[in-house]
Amino acid sequence: MNILVLNHSLDDVMRRLFGDISETTGYHVYISGPGESSRKEYGKCEGIESPPIKSKITPRAIAALRRTIKERRINIVYAPSTSGLSNALIASLGTKARCVGYRGTQHRIHRSDPSNYLALLNPRVAHISCETADIYENLQNYVPASRLSWKSKPFHLDWAAEALAEPAPTAPEVSRAALRLIFVGVAKGRPYKGLSVLIEAMHLLKDLDVALTVVGEAGDSDIKAAPPSVVFTGNRSDAMNLMASHNIFVLPSLRDASPRVLREAQACGLPCIVSDIPGARDLIVAGQSGFLVAPGSAEAIAEAVRKFASDSALTKAMGEKAKRNIAENFAPEAFTEYYINLFNSL
Repeated sequence: MNILVLNHSLDDVMRRLFGDISETTGYHVYISGPGESSRKEYGKCEGIESPPIKSKITPRAIAALRRTIKERRINIVYAPSTSGLSNALIASLGTKARCVGYRGTQHRIHRSDPSNYLALLNPRVAHISCETADIYENLQNYVPASRLSWKSKPFHLDWAAEALAEPAPTAPEVSRAALRLIFVGVAKGRPYKGLSVLIEAMHLLKDLDVALTVVGEAGDSDIKAAPPSVVFTGNRSDAMNLMASHNIFVLPSLRDASPRVLREAQACGLPCIVSDIPGARDLIVAGQSGFLVAPGSAEAIAEAVRKFASDSALTKAMGEKAKRNIAENFAPEAFTEYYINLFNSL
């Protein structure tokens, strides 16, 4: 089977997946896009240089994709973005290639938007892989269930090994604290990330020896409202290394599809305090690898933090269960098998 993967919005997890598939007998994987000819690919994947996809209809990219589909006798085209899927559908017209899309956002689809019929709502889409059960259920309002499935992206404990071996130093006020919380995400201009709620919770915890590190851009209002126990680092390329220097990860989002940071935090052995929202709630084992709290409730977050602060053994035990959750429920092998079975079914 010959599989063509578009690199538009392709993340490292999916690159690793297709690297594993490429090492399976009978599967040839090509990754197409700008910079692929010089990139070191995973496994036996072969990079193919092609023009960038700039919109849902990019003529130069379509022409290049069509040449590749014909020359390499492509059976499956995998497009992780709607723009890529739209271009792939046009490029594959008149060929035997089947187009597979991916949906990782909870944004609702509007039938009145004609651009949706260029991609997800196009009847020529062979299948759409959904990141969460919530996304899968919502898409059934627009796409036949027979063309949908869902599987959360995997994570391997080994991917956190380097971070655990070299934890990044924290600010002095954080390193001195008995309990060190960490938030990772771009909250500036994104109130739904819930950072303001977490900062409010920190005010409720002033009687405890607790500090919070905020990694990622934060809005001025959040920075001004934060107590001295909150440290803002801005964007960091070593977020996982910083996680390894903390005790607890907090995800206070009001909505979030399937945040990778929850996988990273658990792989680093951090129990998590997570808003009870679709997608995110599925990534932890409530009461074992972390606590689910009411969305938007600073009081609920503070209560969960107090449970950890009063019981160091609980924090350690939940951290171990967090790592076990990743090992048992997010194994890359199961994810690879899911995609191989999916492609074979088409």
